[in-house]
Amino acid sequence: MAVTKKNTSQKPIAKKPSRVNNEVRIDAKNPIPFEGGRAFSFVNGTRYIPFLNEKDDFGSQLLEARILSTTHNRCITSKKRYCKGSGFYDKDGQELPAELNDWLASMNKKNEPASTLVEKNFEDFFTWGNVPIELVRFTSAGQKYFYVYVHNFLEWRLGTPDEDDIITYAIQSKLFLRQKGYLSADEIKRAQKLPLYNPRQSEKDNWFKDEKGVQRTLIWHKNPVSGYSYYGLPSAIASMIYQLLEYKGARYNLDNFENNMVVSALLALKGNLSQQEADRIGKKAIQTHTGDGKRGRVMVVASEEGIEGSDLHTFDTAKDGSFSEADDKWTQKIILANEWDAVLAGIQSASTMGKGSGFLTKIIEHINKNVILPAQQDLMDNVWTTIFKVASAWMGWDLSKYKLAIKSNVDISGLTDVDITPAVTVNEVREAKGLPGDKTEKGGMYLGELKGKQQNNQDVPNQPTNA
Repeated sequence: MAVTKKNTSQKPIAKKPSRVNNEVRIDAKNPIPFEGGRAFSFVNGTRYIPFLNEKDDFGSQLLEARILSTTHNRCITSKKRYCKGSGFYDKDGQELPAELNDWLASMNKKNEPASTLVEKNFEDFFTWGNVPIELVRFTSAGQKYFYVYVHNFLEWRLGTPDEDDIITYAIQSKLFLRQKGYLSADEIKRAQKLPLYNPRQSEKDNWFKDEKGVQRTLIWHKNPVSGYSYYGLPSAIASMIYQLLEYKGARYNLDNFENNMVVSALLALKGNLSQQEADRIGKKAIQTHTGDGKRGRVMVVASEEGIEGSDLHTFDTAKDGSFSEADDKWTQKIILANEWDAVLAGIQSASTMGKGSGFLTKIIEHINKNVILPAQQDLMDNVWTTIFKVASAWMGWDLSKYKLAIKSNVDISGLTDVDITPAVTVNEVREAKGLPGDKTEKGGMYLGELKGKQQNNQDVPNQPTNA
């Protein structure tokens, strides 16, 4: 007879925790940590600089603060959509070559177009202030390929600086995610170390070549902040406290709804109560006065063992929402730190109602000039100019004759008090209004030219006809 032995040592499967929880903790004495400096750590024998201190968890705190703050999340979402524009174009109006347009339409194995990569870059840049962008080039069956990936910053760290205090590499590992769940051996093994691209270095130093001949390098786009030599910080870092307060205020009110008993009166009948009777009355009171639709009831407490006297206590249940005034101030400070405007974030207030389209136009014009265009130019200077240069050299394209830039998706026809008709073409206005381009000669003409022709035609007198 076969005997089956039960495995009594098997441990229950632990529930996998969520990556983002509701407990964002920052040190009261040091809410924004100083950079790790020489506090280096190791991953698979490779040294790196933590972000930003030895705990190396500030990136997760920034992400949680963004997710838990409605205002901050909205600012980042609206900013990235304005800043990403509507693709690349040539400033001189030249038509881009077909091979370049095909490459911009699908830039990696994930089939991500350039517009998606630009949007992801801005989102990560505004969230963490650091964006790792990987460049991959290889040859397969005689065909050259060039891929671009915008990676999750939480998986990447900068390497240790050399004797000249210059960082030359970065490393990627799933271990940086600080997951409490299970990581497979393959996930840990797939950690990689890539050189940071520097045009002043040799090709050999700029690229890592694997056993398959695939070459990789990394561009580290960061928002530099004084006092932080290695990592960048998001532009809205000064509002991190207010982001957490916005969540804490909502959490406080939610706790009141879910847990706190609000009663209109208490009738206490005095008498001798046993412990068992007191427990029974307490449980019944909680069941009766907690939960939806149970606020403001009269609570009656009675004793079965005798009554010596009774008291009636009434309570004022009319309460305004807690932190309502403070919440408005937190919202304003978060928007201010983001260098944004409440109107563009979709936040309407009594002060902005009824001011007309001219008021909105001035806001968009100011933000476009001082936030959107500088952010686009910064991305071009630090990322895409390098990408286009390296890609054209590898693919054999001649992109030097093009002045590539991110095309703004802000409606130019409604901005500024200056007459724009001499500088804007018919098709530019039609595209800004969502209309198809005019393929005739008029489509490429400036508005000023059309206006001048119309005036000239009006000045010409009617010629008499021959009888």
